[in-house]
Amino acid sequence: MERSDIMKIKDIHTHSLPEEPGTALVCIGCGPIPDGAVEQGHLFSAGLHPWDVTGHDDEALRNLGKLLELPQVLAVGECGFDTLKGPSHELQEQAFIRQVELSERFKKPMILHVVRDFDSIIRLRKNLKPTQAWLIHGFRGGPEQMNQLYANGILVSFGLKHNLEALRQVPSTRLFLETDGKATIVQTISLAATLRATSPQAIQYQITQNSTLLLSPR
Repeated sequence: MERSDIMKIKDIHTHSLPEEPGTALVCIGCGPIPDGAVEQGHLFSAGLHPWDVTGHDDEALRNLGKLLELPQVLAVGECGFDTLKGPSHELQEQAFIRQVELSERFKKPMILHVVRDFDSIIRLRKNLKPTQAWLIHGFRGGPEQMNQLYANGILVSFGLKHNLEALRQVPSTRLFLETDGKATIVQTISLAATLRATSPQAIQYQITQNSTLLLSPR
């Protein structure tokens, strides 16, 4: 996948194919890719969601490995931890660590689902010392929590539901926006532009630059 193919991505996390192919990172779980989507130019992330972890995940993770061989699959995820839904923390962590290994093997960043368990993500980031970037999608925490994550090398993205001060204060070079399939990226960009007292065009330029840097092969 050439860097130029990634430069249109505005929506860093969604579950719906965008009207304009190549402008969003579409999460497909462990597959399959929708028929015709590759030919149309769509781009994807693939991962085992914590809700779907069973403890018998070998087949799903084998499928994930095959997906990550494809140049159109740019990231691992969404995967992570959820204290409100899914199997035990132990099983979620086992599945997560195996996906970190895939991320490192294929040199692709991770898109994370984290509900009330940022401590585990920070702990594992410190212990595993990955070379690939980790980005928590749908971040709703405040500036203090955001800065703690940044201090530990973990990025965040913002959707329609967010902490106003966190989105206002995030450095431009770390700004990522998403729809999660629940809005249009135009709406999300417009809200961010209003909150940050800048233009939608400036926001769009910055998030496409940031997404390109995050997702380019390294």
